[in-house]
Amino acid sequence: MLKKITASLFTAILIASAAFADTALDIMTKSDNLPQPQNARSKADMHVTKSGQVDKKLIEIMAIKDGKNEKVLATIKEEPSGDITKILTHTNRGNDDLQWLKMPNGRVKRITTADRSGAFVNSHLFYEDLRSRDINDYNYRLIGEEKVESHDCYRIEATPKPGKSIYNKAIFFVIKSGQFQYFIIRADIFFDGYLYKRLINYDIKMVDGIITPYRAVMYRIHRNGETLGNTEIKIKAIQYNNPAVTDAFFNQGRL
Repeated sequence: MLKKITASLFTAILIASAAFADTALDIMTKSDNLPQPQNARSKADMHVTKSGQVDKKLIEIMAIKDGKNEKVLATIKEEPSGDITKILTHTNRGNDDLQWLKMPNGRVKRITTADRSGAFVNSHLFYEDLRSRDINDYNYRLIGEEKVESHDCYRIEATPKPGKSIYNKAIFFVIKSGQFQYFIIRADIFFDGYLYKRLINYDIKMVDGIITPYRAVMYRIHRNGETLGNTEIKIKAIQYNNPAVTDAFFNQGRL
């Protein structure tokens, strides 16, 4: 997900600041190194709430590890129209990811840097949110602790290096101890200079040794702090390390 350190004072203060920053980097490194499956397949309900209206979708996701990178194919079916949108992502740590979008009319579009702030299938997720993260693209500060969803958490501020994100910064809430240690349960995301979105992971379970949130909600926040709407993804079925999931599923011909 992310990482790096910051400092700039003098003498003893500089030494203390560097140690503090190293702690933040170490925590985020351990979070980034949590066990991951070789592949995954899931089905979920997606509910997008805007202006009191709920837009329902079904989403199927397949993913496979490709060395240090991943390939992900998401298929979204609108209800009740049945319209289908697909997005294929080839992550590329250290460089820009490759993303292709197949729209309901059959047209395939390459997602570019200019599209990062676009809404994915009219949800509160940006295309930026679907990209991979290299922990070395960010600077980190440990800024305190807080209890989130009954878990004691570290609060870590992550500020992107120039050109690495459309967001100003994020504050990650990382579980301190226990079965789900180092898992990020909440992320506060700042855009245009204010708290713009908040992602919270709920119903966390351990599945085949993999920490898995069965429900995740992205909340859209107004400048005044009011919640404007949300996108909820609730897993109905998930499977890890299925030998039937192969690299052949993850090319443009599958869109």
